[in-house]
Amino acid sequence: FPGLMNRDYEIMASRAVNEINHYDGTGTAMSIAANRVSFTFNLTGPSLTVDTACSSFLFALHYALRAIKSGDCEAAICGGVNCIIHPRTFVSLTKAKMISPEGISKPFSKKADGYGRGEGCGVVFLKPLKKVRVLVKQPEVRLVACLNFVSSALTMTIPEKF
Repeated sequence: FPGLMNRDYEIMASRAVNEINHYDGTGTAMSIAANRVSFTFNLTGPSLTVDTACSSFLFALHYALRAIKSGDCEAAICGGVNCIIHPRTFVSLTKAKMISPEGISKPFSKKADGYGRGEGCGVVFLKPLKKVRVLVKQPEVRLVACLNFVSSALTMTIPEKF
C-alpha cells in the first residue's frame, strides 16, 4: 500500500515521441507502483497505490489496516514517499501562492502564508497485535489510524486572500 503523489520522475523520464520505448507505457505509471513491489518480493493479497495528495500515506495506512481487519491479508507493507526532483510542481504551486515565501509551514497560525514542501520516505510493516504476540512476548508498539474529512471545503485550497 504505497501512498504516492506528484510525478517528478515521470516528468524527468518523458521522451520525444520518436524515442518512446516499450517501457514508457507502464514504466512510470503510479497505478502500478504497488504491483511492481508485490511482484519483486512475491507478495500476495491486495496491491493498491493511493494518491490523495498530501494525505496519501494516511489513506494508504487506512486501507492497509482495513484489509488486515477484514481478512484480505494477514499483514501489509505501507509506505509514503515524496521526492522533489523536478521544478515543475514547485513552480506551479508557487504561482498559485500555495508555497510559503519562507519555506516553512505554520499550520493554524495567523502568520500562515503557505506551506513548505519537503522530501521523505517512510515504510511500516503492519501485522495484527494478536499475531505479533505469538512471536514477541510484549510488543511495545500500537498503531491507531484515523482520518478526518472536511466536507465544507469547496476547493482544494481555501486562501483567505486572492
